[in-house]
Amino acid sequence: MLVANSKQLVFSAWKMQKAIGAFNVHNLEILDAVMKAAAAKKSPVIVQITPATLAYFPPIYFMRLVQAAAKIYPDVPLALHLDHGKELEQIMECLELGFGSVMIDASQKDFLTNVKITKKVVKAAKHFRVAVEAEIGIMPNYKKNEKLNTVNIEQAKEFVKRTSIDFLAAPVGTCHGMKGPEGTEHINFIHLKNLFSEIKIPLVLHGASGVSFSELKRARLYGIAKVNFDTAIRKIFDNTLRKFLLGNKSEEDLRVYLNEAGKSVQKLVKGKINALYY
Repeated sequence: MLVANSKQLVFSAWKMQKAIGAFNVHNLEILDAVMKAAAAKKSPVIVQITPATLAYFPPIYFMRLVQAAAKIYPDVPLALHLDHGKELEQIMECLELGFGSVMIDASQKDFLTNVKITKKVVKAAKHFRVAVEAEIGIMPNYKKNEKLNTVNIEQAKEFVKRTSIDFLAAPVGTCHGMKGPEGTEHINFIHLKNLFSEIKIPLVLHGASGVSFSELKRARLYGIAKVNFDTAIRKIFDNTLRKFLLGNKSEEDLRVYLNEAGKSVQKLVKGKINALYY
């Protein structure tokens, strides 16, 4: 079942101290793996796509795939999200296609510019009756050797007040990318608790690919209601594909090895859902 507004899923989870897994999708195999995992776990799910993926995978293709997935898996509450949107034109295209929420990421801008841009997106999204996620504070990327940081809580509080966003993404110790396997990334729970005490809307955890099962589960107690996964999905898909091809050099049917890679994604997604929703 395709949910028209992601807010319906995220707010419901937030009230129950649960979180919705938001999984970045890059092709049909990953989308189907995410849907199979959500169906098996009887869990709602958010599928999302970034501008980088949309550069070669136009929004209309993605929208039609998701609509088909919703029919194939009618018992899975499914919402569609644009992750890290930066260009208003692309955000509007996604809104017009029927995305259930969009993220406007103007976090690299100064505070007032971020507010101004975000308010513009919120106004546009209200016309389509869908939710907006925005980011305050700069989320580091370990590949760029950026230092871990945390958001200024008073500034975050003011940002939410001025913009009327639905979900807030803010750095709480994790970083984009993945330094190592699960358990190598850590949430700054002292900071998260302080943020939770001041921010009265659902919080979004970015950079979650390397966070342990126990920390993901604990984060639900402090307002984290949407958790994004991207790098872990790409890595396991890629690694499974490479391993299978090296061990089966005579295999020429791409459906066979793509299916193997999809199975690995399905297993990973099930594990993340266990931490977030149960």
